[in-house]
Amino acid sequence: MFELVAVPAGILLVVLLAGYLTWLDLGHQAVTGSSPRPLEDWPRVDVIVPVHNEAEWMEAKLQNLSELRYPPGGLKIWIVDGASSDATAKIAAAWIRNDARLELLQLSVANKIAQLNAALERSAGKWVMVTDADARLGPDTLTTLVAVGEADAEVVAVGATVEPARAHTLERLHWQITNRLRQQESRRGCASIVTGPCYLFRRTLLPAFPKDVVADDIHVALAGAASGRRVSFVAETVTELRAPTRLADLFQHKVRKADAYLREIFRFLPRIGAMASPAREVFLWRAAHLLVAPTLAAMTLIGLGGWLSTGVLGLSQLPAAAAGAVLTGGAWIHRRYVSMFLLELALGTFLTGVLLTALVAYPFSQQTARYPKVASAVKPRS
Repeated sequence: MFELVAVPAGILLVVLLAGYLTWLDLGHQAVTGSSPRPLEDWPRVDVIVPVHNEAEWMEAKLQNLSELRYPPGGLKIWIVDGASSDATAKIAAAWIRNDARLELLQLSVANKIAQLNAALERSAGKWVMVTDADARLGPDTLTTLVAVGEADAEVVAVGATVEPARAHTLERLHWQITNRLRQQESRRGCASIVTGPCYLFRRTLLPAFPKDVVADDIHVALAGAASGRRVSFVAETVTELRAPTRLADLFQHKVRKADAYLREIFRFLPRIGAMASPAREVFLWRAAHLLVAPTLAAMTLIGLGGWLSTGVLGLSQLPAAAAGAVLTGGAWIHRRYVSMFLLELALGTFLTGVLLTALVAYPFSQQTARYPKVASAVKPRS
């Protein structure tokens, strides 16, 4: 009986995971925007940095922004303070006196979406870049992202690779896998998401965020797909200084992110018809991964556990069963290293728990764009 649950569920799970990777590999397109245009052609860009009680990070963030290479007069940086009770606004104001590109906006509410909308209302650039206080950008990050966008009129948003400075092992592995996956999606024609620490989008794509958005980065990517155009993802590394280092913090963080992702999936499901290929297919694959894959994984594990507990699967059959498990999980298995396989298996099990928790809790979720900052052992440098 248990095998009637485990086997079909396992097969469908493999189709969702390995099938998606195969689909991506079979349809790579040429990557555009690999070289910057002449400096005189660079468009105006608005950089938005929403902050709340970031005094310990602000000095280093402002220094990092000041090192961005961009033509004079082409860059405006908006520091949007959301009701900070520390010295965040004071530190920003001191920098503004020495840098004409900077401007400080102060709001009475701590809500990232409200802060982004306040800056968008005042922005005038062709492109908008959003970056977090704990994200560290290389000097050429902005020019690289803009070059990719300017090279193709169909690209409306550009994401960057993220690397945590210090994080739990599972979090580091998750970033490594998702960075590679986003790049594969981009080569296929459209990335499924951009990432919060740093992303770029055309100002015409999004005059303002809906007030109920929680994950601004996911909303931008799906809005780009729903516009009938494409989202690109480049191998320009942005360092994230604040990341979960404890498993409990990581689980809580991932559940919040999954809940926010589900909200955007349900928001854009009715707009599938407006999406062009391959953005539409990418969206559907990723929606299935979030909505269906966790249930299939749980059914597979429960079915296998029950099957083993009945004694139907004898010891003599265990080697063959183990070999079959390795083959069916091939999409996630590193072929050379057993330790990597076990780590990826742990990550898969962990994410299954995260997604199942988010799915069960979703009907009762009251999450807003103001939520606790990620716990991290990394301390900012003065």
